[in-house]
Amino acid sequence: MRNIEKNRKYLLSEKKGEIVKQRQKNNKPKQATPWKYLTIILLSASVLMITSFTASAHAPSTLTLSYTLQTQELRITITHQVADPTTHYIAKIEIKKNGATYNTTLYTEQPDPNSFSYSYPVNATIGDALDVTASCIQGGSKTTQYTITQDATNNGKNNSSTPGFELLIFLGAVLSGIFLLRKKSS
Repeated sequence: MRNIEKNRKYLLSEKKGEIVKQRQKNNKPKQATPWKYLTIILLSASVLMITSFTASAHAPSTLTLSYTLQTQELRITITHQVADPTTHYIAKIEIKKNGATYNTTLYTEQPDPNSFSYSYPVNATIGDALDVTASCIQGGSKTTQYTITQDATNNGKNNSSTPGFELLIFLGAVLSGIFLLRKKSS
């Protein structure tokens, strides 16, 4: 009977050893595959490129309107600071009168790297609403509304701006991050 007990203890300890070895085998840290490194490198490069693109592409910072009723002239003053006004510039000015497109002008460069003005003949009367949108060639635009009044001296306020690529790039980066975190946790 003693031999049976010894054999039983020996078998149990042998099984425990196998179980411990199996647990150690399963708990080994996973090796990072080249695909994981490649994914991390590509994601980092994408973030750097996106960040540099958003730093260069932007909407005008100010868009001010003034209208002279006597001469029927709309003056648009734009502040859009750029390093090179021949490659990064306000490419389109769109004027809407009472909601309908009145004039669209396309440009191939910006006259000044900081601030500049354009004048347009606009046949308008008291009460007419003018909406002007200035669009950057690299993304982003700003819209200002102006209502013609009796004295026609109130400058348009910077009422609204439409987000350009900055919003899309930000959302893309957030979604990519969520995707990678979910993939990593699976």
